[in-house]
Amino acid sequence: MQEKPNNEVLQRFQSGDTFANEDLSNIDLSNHSLVGIDFSGTNLSGAILKNTDLTDGNLNDANLEGADLSDAILLRTYLVGANLTETTLENANLFGAFLSGSLLSGTNFRGADLRRATLGCPKCIPTAPFGNLTTFENANLEEAIFGEIKLDGIVLLGAKFNGAYLYEVDLSEAIYRESDLEGAITKQGRN
Repeated sequence: MQEKPNNEVLQRFQSGDTFANEDLSNIDLSNHSLVGIDFSGTNLSGAILKNTDLTDGNLNDANLEGADLSDAILLRTYLVGANLTETTLENANLFGAFLSGSLLSGTNFRGADLRRATLGCPKCIPTAPFGNLTTFENANLEEAIFGEIKLDGIVLLGAKFNGAYLYEVDLSEAIYRESDLEGAITKQGRN
């Protein structure tokens, strides 16, 4: 498979091209502004997108398996149905992002800002519990919406859930302290 050079992708982006359903695996687009980009259905497995601004981007159904989005900016970005297996989003800004139906297995959200983000996957079957730990350690999940999801092997230690809405969330296999869920809203009311 021939990898596209990042300068070709950047030139096409500046001219308004879309990258829907393309193969951009292992590309390095670190430290660039790609505001509003269309990566829907794109293969970005192994891509390096550190400190990349993907604000208002469309990454629905994208394959981001093993991609590195550390410190990336994903404000209001659509990641619906995206494959985020073994993806690093450490310290990323996902304020208001849409991650419904995304595959989260071994995903690293350590220190990420997920305020007002939407997460949930009623039909996703998680991998074996504690096989590939997804971590939200020290992440800010204030006012985030978690809907219909089983959080098997999810690490929530130190996460902020103030005002987060947990609807039909199964935490029986999650790693957390009761104090981590302080301020979260469940069917029973505010914790």
